[in-house]
Amino acid sequence: MTFKLRSGITFTDGTPFNADAVKFTFERLQRVGAKSPIFETFKNVASMEAKDATTFVMNMKEPYAPIFHDLQTAYAGILSPTAVKAANDNIGRAAVGTGPYKLKDFQTGQQITLERNSDYKWAPALFANRGAPYIEELRYRVIAEPATQLAALDAGEADALGLRAQDIAKYASDARFKVFDSFTFGLTYLGFDAKRPPFDNPKLRAALAKAVNKDEIVQVVFESKLAKAQCCPIAESIQGYDPKLKDFEQKYDPAKAKTELDGLGYKPGADGMRTSPDGKPWRPVLYTTTSDTHGKISTLLQAQFKTVGVDLQIKQLESGALLAATPKAEHDLYLNGYSWNEPDMFSLFLSCDRITSSNRVLYCNQQLEDLIRKGRTELDQAKRMQIYFDAQKLVMQESPWQPLYMPVSKTAVNVKIQDLRQGQAGGLYWHDAWVKR
Repeated sequence: MTFKLRSGITFTDGTPFNADAVKFTFERLQRVGAKSPIFETFKNVASMEAKDATTFVMNMKEPYAPIFHDLQTAYAGILSPTAVKAANDNIGRAAVGTGPYKLKDFQTGQQITLERNSDYKWAPALFANRGAPYIEELRYRVIAEPATQLAALDAGEADALGLRAQDIAKYASDARFKVFDSFTFGLTYLGFDAKRPPFDNPKLRAALAKAVNKDEIVQVVFESKLAKAQCCPIAESIQGYDPKLKDFEQKYDPAKAKTELDGLGYKPGADGMRTSPDGKPWRPVLYTTTSDTHGKISTLLQAQFKTVGVDLQIKQLESGALLAATPKAEHDLYLNGYSWNEPDMFSLFLSCDRITSSNRVLYCNQQLEDLIRKGRTELDQAKRMQIYFDAQKLVMQESPWQPLYMPVSKTAVNVKIQDLRQGQAGGLYWHDAWVKR
C-alpha cells in the first residue's frame, strides 16, 4: 500500500510531519508488541519504506481487512520522532501531535489543559473552519463528586458535563444548556474466567449467564436512559451486529438456570445456597472496579444470582490492581467492557494471543482463532460479516462473556458554546465551536 501524505504539516514542536515520522511511529508500534491494541496490524507488516517526504509504502504479509480502521484510531497517531526521543516513556505526558490543540499542562488527578495550535491550517473538509480553532484553550477538569460537578456546571465554572441518569430531565428543560446524545462503540459484559475451574466448563458459564437480568440492570442502574441491553458480543453500534443472533443468546431464565445448575451437581444446601459438586460451600467471586456504577451493577448481579441459589461475592479493586489481577486468573467472574469500532474486536478481547493482556477472561478456543484469522484476511464484505456471525454464535454458545449493555451518554453543554458538531457516534467536535459573549 502506498500512502500519499499531505505536505506543509508540522508537529506542535515545530518539526515536520513526513514519511520518516510515519515510518518511525509504525516501527515503534512493532517494537512495543502486545502493549499496543493494534499490534496485530503491525505484526502483519512485511516492510515499510519512506520513499520521499510525502510517500510512505507499507507492504503486508497477507491481506488484512481491519487495517484502515486500525490506522484511523488514536493508537496509530503519528508521533514526532524528536519528541519521542526526548521524552522516551514519558511521551504520554509530553504529547506532541499535528492537531488543532497542543498540550499545555498535565496535572495528574486534577486537570489537563490544551491550548490552540496557532499554526494549524489543515482541518478536515467536514469543518467550516479549516484553520486554527476559535476557542483558545480547553481545560478538562477532574471533579470526583457529582454534586460538585453539577455545582460547577450551574455556576458557569464548567461548560460541559456528562450527566447521570437522575440529572438528565433537569438539564434537558434548562434553557441555559443543550443536551447532546452519544453512544459507545462497544459494551459492558460479565466475564467468566474460562481458564480457572470450574468456569472452564462452558455449561456452567451458560447456566450462570441465564441468571442475569440485563433489562433490570438497565432500568435500575441507568433508569433506562444511559444504557441499552445487548444480546451479542458485537454491540449494535458496530458493523457486524446482526439481530438474528438473538436466537443464540443466553436469555434471562432463572428457572432454566436452576435446572442446569442442578444437572451440573451444584445442589442447594439447607440455607438455599448451592454447594459445589463435592459438597463444599460455593462462593464464586466477582472482580470489578471501585466505580459507583460497577458497584451498583455488582450488587444487582449478586441479588440476581442469589435467586438461583448462588452466593456471589464481590471484590472491588482500583483499576490498576484489577488489570494486574485478571491475567493471573485470580478471579472467577469479571465485570468490564470494551470500546472498539470494528468486528475484529475478537482479536483484542477473546484471542489466545491476548491472554496476558486484553483477554481478561483467559478464553482460548482454536475454532475462534480460525475465525479471527479468516475475518482479518477476507476482503469480501458479505463473506467477512458471515465469518463474524459465526464467531459471535460460537462465543454466545461457549459463554466466556454475557453481554450486558451498551453505554449511552448525555452531555449538557452551556448554550454559549456555539456550532458544536457531532461525529458518527455523537461525540463532540470543538473545531468550529466558538463562545457567544
